[in-house]
Amino acid sequence: MDTQQLQKDKLNIINWISQLEDISLVEKLKAIMSSSETCLLSDLQKKAIDEALESIKTEGTTPHNTVMEETKKRFPHLYNR
Repeated sequence: MDTQQLQKDKLNIINWISQLEDISLVEKLKAIMSSSETCLLSDLQKKAIDEALESIKTEGTTPHNTVMEETKKRFPHLYNR
């Protein structure tokens, strides 16, 4: 992106923000501005990711071939098109 386009984009964003009426969106933008490490995941999403990573550590993973074979057995109609 060239400098001129960057300036146009920033002005468009400023104009859009200045017309916002949604307080919750303004609050979210303020949070983004004040956070040095912005994470857009919800607490529930973060928890699910942490649980999945812990499961991988303790239980390991299933090989792709095994998953595909099981999927074909359970849902053969998806493979007979």
